[in-house]
Amino acid sequence: MNLKTMFGIGLVGFGLAFAQDGSYESRSLSEQELQKQEEQAASSESLTSPVAFVKPDIPKDSKRTPFNAILHGKSYNRNSNMAAANNMDLLLKYPNLFANRKFFYIEPTNKLGVVSLGSFFTAFDISKAPHDDNQLGRLTLGYAVPGFGFYIRAGLGRDKVNNEGEKNVNVEGDQVRPGKKSKTFGGDDWAASIAKSFLGMNVAADVDWLTTKAQTHVDPDLGAETEEHFDSLTVNLSLTNAPTAKNFTWTLGARFVRFHNETEEDGDLKDPKQGDLPSFWSITPYIRGGLSVLENENARVLIGGAAIVSYKNEDDPSEIYELTTVLQPSMLGEVFVGENKNFMFYGEVGYDWVAFRYLKNKDADYSKMMDVMNSVNASVGFRYQYKDFLAVEMGLGEKLFTGLGNYFQADGTFIDFSAMIRF
Repeated sequence: MNLKTMFGIGLVGFGLAFAQDGSYESRSLSEQELQKQEEQAASSESLTSPVAFVKPDIPKDSKRTPFNAILHGKSYNRNSNMAAANNMDLLLKYPNLFANRKFFYIEPTNKLGVVSLGSFFTAFDISKAPHDDNQLGRLTLGYAVPGFGFYIRAGLGRDKVNNEGEKNVNVEGDQVRPGKKSKTFGGDDWAASIAKSFLGMNVAADVDWLTTKAQTHVDPDLGAETEEHFDSLTVNLSLTNAPTAKNFTWTLGARFVRFHNETEEDGDLKDPKQGDLPSFWSITPYIRGGLSVLENENARVLIGGAAIVSYKNEDDPSEIYELTTVLQPSMLGEVFVGENKNFMFYGEVGYDWVAFRYLKNKDADYSKMMDVMNSVNASVGFRYQYKDFLAVEMGLGEKLFTGLGNYFQADGTFIDFSAMIRF
């Protein structure tokens, strides 16, 4: 745990040093203009009114329309169309976008709450680790100025039992043998993110360290010493032209995952339990894009897509590797209703096309190749804004065409509701 604490403190110190250094660096004319535009967009008194942007280098395009002056909740842009307006997921991915924004956001369906004070911001949400039924509350603390932002996040859960007697003891339904037992449960989660704008682009990096471990020390005469490990390290890097995009917006990124799952008895490594995932590492580069194809002052249609390539390698003794290519086409439409544009309706549709997947088991001399177009995901939503400070959103979605004559399945249904107060 001390290593994680040092990790978190180090990231905070690095972020503060990075921010201080960035404030003294020399900036070109285009960077100064970009910062001015970001400040104007974030401090606009109206969520739906166009913002007056400074010429000359940034042309007028769909990114600067009234649609993109709106900050949405999670029910909007579930397919990550890069030409769409910002939603809460994007702000948490690029924390520099919190700069100069003052709002309170609440989303009961996803158990999420965010408060932004214009520079400092905080968020409450939950985490749930694989192979663990417990949920943990997580706390996020961050800081943002125009062009730079970072945050740290933690969700902690621990259980330690010491039985010095000679008999098994029932502790809240948990049979504890003589000895000591310690467990981290619910997904002991540490994370951090940092983002910076430069040359009209945004670059971001985030890391998430999730652990679930159980360790039991028992009397050697009564049983073996058992130690279980579950660790997952995820690192994301991304670069986008969104701040200065014309009609086409793109994002380049990559994700690295290291998954560690093992059990030891008296120091000897055991095979994974039935149903448990084996240890592996994977790397996944991707590109996402979005384009406005139809647009006027009251409505627009966006086409989006992503290409994802993933390589996964399982640890010994599995000797299995897997190569996958996924294409994600999507469409999004949105429309203002009424003269004051207080109502907005939006809908989107998309699916995952596993264009190529190859799995090879070198130990068993077995291989598999496949491709499949998965079921379509569709959603609709609406947004109502009262004056300039209150907005509510609701979205409803479903997986379509999951079977002949079966257009709706309960397992694929989702509903999102959120509200935002802006200051």
